[in-house]
Amino acid sequence: MDQGLSEKAQVPEAVVSVAFDKAWRFVEKDPILAHNLKTVLHSRLRAFLECSIRNGERNTLHLANEAIRNLRAELAPSTKQ
Repeated sequence: MDQGLSEKAQVPEAVVSVAFDKAWRFVEKDPILAHNLKTVLHSRLRAFLECSIRNGERNTLHLANEAIRNLRAELAPSTKQ
């Protein structure tokens, strides 16, 4: 039974890793997010991915796209004055 729990824990980590790599290729070149610290971008991107996985998403492309949308919504500079 412990092996089954360990495998379940590894699957989300592998999914996070693949989705993170997909998203990061976009994020690191995104001019809207360029003003943010790399460490902030990394941690927030990972947090968004983990949240979506906890909600049941496993498609890495969907995970990456949703995380990018959330990251931009949270960290993009405001255009309101």
